[in-house]
Amino acid sequence: MTIFLILRIGKNMRKNLLVLFCGSVILFNSAVSAYAQAIKGSPEYQEAMQAVSQGKYEEAFEAISPLIQNGRYRSAAMYEMGKIRLRQAESEMNSAINHFNEAADYMNDGLSNNGVSGSELPKALFDLGVLYYDQLKNYAMAREMFLRIVEGYPTYLAIDKVYFNLAECEEAMGMQDEAVGHYQKIISDFSYSSYVQASQGKVRSLSSGTSHAEEAIESQQRIAEDKSFTEEGGKANLDLGDMQAKAGKYKQAASAYRQAIRDADSQEEGVEAYKKLVNMLEEKQKDYKGAAEAIEEMLDAYPNAAGNEEMLYKLGQIYENDIDSMKKKIVDGQVRYRKSDENSRKAIEYYDSVTDKYPDSQVAADAYVHKGKLYEDLKEYSEAKAEYEKFIKEFPQHSDVPSIKQKIQELEGY
Repeated sequence: MTIFLILRIGKNMRKNLLVLFCGSVILFNSAVSAYAQAIKGSPEYQEAMQAVSQGKYEEAFEAISPLIQNGRYRSAAMYEMGKIRLRQAESEMNSAINHFNEAADYMNDGLSNNGVSGSELPKALFDLGVLYYDQLKNYAMAREMFLRIVEGYPTYLAIDKVYFNLAECEEAMGMQDEAVGHYQKIISDFSYSSYVQASQGKVRSLSSGTSHAEEAIESQQRIAEDKSFTEEGGKANLDLGDMQAKAGKYKQAASAYRQAIRDADSQEEGVEAYKKLVNMLEEKQKDYKGAAEAIEEMLDAYPNAAGNEEMLYKLGQIYENDIDSMKKKIVDGQVRYRKSDENSRKAIEYYDSVTDKYPDSQVAADAYVHKGKLYEDLKEYSEAKAEYEKFIKEFPQHSDVPSIKQKIQELEGY
């Protein structure tokens, strides 16, 4: 309301009011700063700071808290109370770390001197390992404790849990090969374990490039085969395809993705499998015709899936740039080959689908431009000009508008 009134009054009066308003803000900020300084002279503040210097944070907090009832000091007091709690938390954290370190030292010395023996020893080693891992982040010492258990007490009741913790230590230390080996051991030797599923996920993400890569792929293949007719079959084959792709086994990966498509139990899973298959065929195997066919299959199977406009656009790109069909022509008795116009027209059809079905999408803008270029290549200049004009009409703020206007001018003579 104040700003509205300032705009309605005369220029000179408006200037005077703005100066008055700015001056009021400065005075207000100065007053707040003065209050923040004033609190430091209060006896409550002085008492609180004395308590802080002695590490008596609760006393400090209680000493300054009455000032929040004083309107003059309230904001500054609340800020100072927050600082006291922060100092207290830092002190308690440092104290806790010191206590954890001291606990680990005492426990380690006790175990080293036979303070615990018999069936209690593996449990004591495990507890110490967890202390090193969780609280002290000393992964080397944690690994040492867990190794002592798996080497000396292989029949320990929770040995699967020990192996999982051991693998996590090795993963944290960058010992990827060793970590994958131990995750894999859980999968192969402890099928009953509640850590199997987590271990499978670790193996899938970490095994590439390790000495266990082939074994991990074979293990995942068994999982996929076992679950081919269950609700998890699609996901298992998706994971298998990803692992094979990382290992450079592109043909096998494509096969796994096809199986994932067949086993998919949801649209999202099916679309994901199709997109991975298309990427494998297009980028890794350079099978552009196969990629195009896979996209067409996906669009038929899932006509309303999110992102279909991008797949339609990709189809146009494939036919425009990647699929080559040569047309034979006899010239002066000699056989000559030239690139066929067939794929260009096929690309235009797909770009038409993009602009017709998804007129507001970003790829629609690109589709208009590509149609214009293709029509130029076909020497159909009026059609090219029409596509460029549609582009400007539909996307007037697009950064390519100036260059497209230039193209239209160049086509005026045709």
